[in-house]
Amino acid sequence: MNLVFEPKWDKALPDTDRQKIEKKFQNIVPSDLDDKSITFTPLWQARNHRSDVLVTVLINNFSGQAYSFDNSILEYVEDDTVKAIQKFTLERVLVPPDSSMPWTFIFPKSSLTSNSINLDGSLKLHKRL
Repeated sequence: MNLVFEPKWDKALPDTDRQKIEKKFQNIVPSDLDDKSITFTPLWQARNHRSDVLVTVLINNFSGQAYSFDNSILEYVEDDTVKAIQKFTLERVLVPPDSSMPWTFIFPKSSLTSNSINLDGSLKLHKRL
């Protein structure tokens, strides 16, 4: 596995965040599930001034093909309960094969299925349309 950064992230990322990401990347365990070529490793979560939920993860592509988010539905889950669901098309995000890339997914307030969010959840790839 390789750790890659989207070019704008690479330029703007503070050293402290880069170190946290690199440390987390070193602890990633390869997926042993055949149907899970894409997994997410949580890094941190926050809410912005509009009450949107920002979920920063490492996108892990264990497949042999590059992966892009084109009409991909992601769920933000806490304690096995879906707290937000949103469709993402991200033209700047192309995760190379056998690579991990950090990214922040923004779930608008309107995508939240619950107002009680603890900011300790994870992401699940629901499906592609």
